[in-house]
Amino acid sequence: MYRSEDEKLTDEIMGEAVIALLKSNKSISVQRLLSQLQFMVAVADDSRRKNACEQLINEIRHGLSERSKQNTYEIRSTDNVRHFFNAEGPPDDHKKH
Repeated sequence: MYRSEDEKLTDEIMGEAVIALLKSNKSISVQRLLSQLQFMVAVADDSRRKNACEQLINEIRHGLSERSKQNTYEIRSTDNVRHFFNAEGPPDDHKKH
């Protein structure tokens, strides 16, 4: 409830970026959001806004890398057996066999 001024600024900038994407009438994606934030960094006249944009970019990229680690994949073999894989590999570096 008691948010810092920096947190309020990053929320404001994120809102501005999303509104700019909505007004463009193009499809919205994470990559487009990152591009919009990078554009906002380039045109920022205030160092605080520039830093907030860069922080948002880093947070989004970090979130993407964390999400990619959590993806699981299901493959069905010819015998209709389901195999599950994830991007992290086996837990605790132990082999199953």
